[in-house]
Amino acid sequence: MIFVDKVEVVGVRCFYRSMQLINRRFKLSNNQVKESKELVAGSLLGKYSCPECGSNDNLLVYVKHSEIGDEYLDGSCRTPSCKSFWTEQELKDAGVLDENFVAPKTKPVVKTAITKAEYKALIARSNHDTTMKDGSLYRSIKPETAHFYGHLYTRDSEGNIIEEYYPETKEGFNGELKSLRGYKKRVLPKDFGKGNIGITGLSNDFSGQHLFRTGGKYVVITGGEIDKLSVAQMLRDYQISRGQDDYDRTAVVSCTAGEGSLAKQCAANYDWLNSFDNIIFCGDSDEVGKAAVAEAVTKLPDDKIKIMTLSMKDANEMLVAGKHKQFISNYFDAKPLIPDDVKTSKQADDEIEEELGRPKIPLPPFMHSLQRAMAGGIPLGYMVNLGAVTGGGKTTIINEMVYYWIFNSPVKIGILSLELTAGQYQTALLSRHIGYKINLIEDPKEAVAFVKQPHIQTARKELREDEYGAERYVLLDERSGSLEAVKKQILKLIKKYSCKLLVIDPINDLFEGSNLEDQTDFIKFLKQVIKDGISVFNVCHVTKGKTQVDKEGNVMVRQLTEDDFSGVTNLIKSGGCNIVAMRNKSETDEVKKNTTDVDILKCRWTGYTGFVGSWYYDTASHTLYDKEDFLQKQKTNF
Repeated sequence: MIFVDKVEVVGVRCFYRSMQLINRRFKLSNNQVKESKELVAGSLLGKYSCPECGSNDNLLVYVKHSEIGDEYLDGSCRTPSCKSFWTEQELKDAGVLDENFVAPKTKPVVKTAITKAEYKALIARSNHDTTMKDGSLYRSIKPETAHFYGHLYTRDSEGNIIEEYYPETKEGFNGELKSLRGYKKRVLPKDFGKGNIGITGLSNDFSGQHLFRTGGKYVVITGGEIDKLSVAQMLRDYQISRGQDDYDRTAVVSCTAGEGSLAKQCAANYDWLNSFDNIIFCGDSDEVGKAAVAEAVTKLPDDKIKIMTLSMKDANEMLVAGKHKQFISNYFDAKPLIPDDVKTSKQADDEIEEELGRPKIPLPPFMHSLQRAMAGGIPLGYMVNLGAVTGGGKTTIINEMVYYWIFNSPVKIGILSLELTAGQYQTALLSRHIGYKINLIEDPKEAVAFVKQPHIQTARKELREDEYGAERYVLLDERSGSLEAVKKQILKLIKKYSCKLLVIDPINDLFEGSNLEDQTDFIKFLKQVIKDGISVFNVCHVTKGKTQVDKEGNVMVRQLTEDDFSGVTNLIKSGGCNIVAMRNKSETDEVKKNTTDVDILKCRWTGYTGFVGSWYYDTASHTLYDKEDFLQKQKTNF
């Protein structure tokens, strides 16, 4: 009798239902369906050539579902220097997909930044004048507001505005063409994506970002270009009404690819946004706008965020209705982002599935006994502390874990290297990757020549980037500075680079020279981080303590406790799981000398404590093994 998991059966049924729907929607052939096993809503349709950067297969196109269940496509390029975002219509207009959503045989033309000829031609047929034929203003936008932001308008033969052009820039703009990437085109009333000039979309800065130097008191982020102009105009009118004509304008920007791209653009421009004291979100008051803001705030420092609640649907609607005073009131009433920590029993029950469904970070194969005791690995949202005495093999153990996580972790890793520089750390990882310790090469010139060899270059690429060209992990080379500065760097790893597993090695170095108050504050910060679904893995020094001698005079390793963690006892109390690794370096027996015994002192999610096995370091292969597995293998080979 064959037993089949019920969940598996349900999953198969859902898969085939999705395949049937998608087959109808995108008119795929039977062969295409067979080749697209992962073609389900929210899954990959295919990899295509990116028209913006020219990469062969880094443009990933996904099948998605709208809130009402309609299927649609969008795509994003995984090339780090590009990261362009594509709507369904843009994918077809650029020639990535044809009308049947199939990649054409010819490679799409690579987009380039706007040329001088294109720029001059656009300027020749357009201007900043927003005055309508009847003397009113287009959407109540003043010509001087449009001029400040560089918006352009074209008209038909009767003088009616028929097109808008929004300038898009990259890495600042000084008024010179070289920083201008393109113009996003809007055909009235609301037709986007046809006739864009140059490079437009998610790979660019926020719309309007080029007008404001880094830093300031306030920056306002809106969902679209028209709302950007509306907010900027109402805030400027308010300044003038108070006699503040000579004051700098408040920085007001918008996303360039619609509200759905807001979170991605916030992450991409993290440094620029973080240079402001207050980051104010002014999104649409509908469900789409609220959802976009809710996702975007996760990419930025919580303590800087304020959220506006508009009295009408959006800022432009308020401008057109003459609700200037009400908008200013909404602006000053913007509320700080304060998480709701109070949950009813019903709300708590709703989170059971979320809690149990958290991804788990697996451990390397030689730690399989420890992994079983941890019920499959480290769940997201927990702090784990690993302690060992200096010289006890701690570095070897953590390096093996990090190396394994680089290729097998379900989430991106952020590493705080406090003993090694970035170059030293990467060299150590590369040595592990190729199976040869590069630092053993005595001559520096020979060492450099060694890592430049074609096969080593291939290995370096494997280590530093995934199959889509994205970085595998992020390294914080921080060996000095205050705990407050480190907190900001950690937030950057989380918000900008989307790291969900942080490795701090060793955390004792962070606390060196700091007072107890600062340490307590930093621990509170880490506890908040893990509440937000981030896992923190701390490597800790423990005190050596006194050794014990048995009756035969053999030196014995003393059992370590949580009190032995050097200078970080308060941190250990906050740990979800505390592990100690003990090795007796005084042993004369080679096997015992290279054996590390492992105990779990605490594991909150399983309740397991006690001995969880031994790890053996084989000096011949420079590899860690589960001791029992290694000895059994030796017996078998013998």
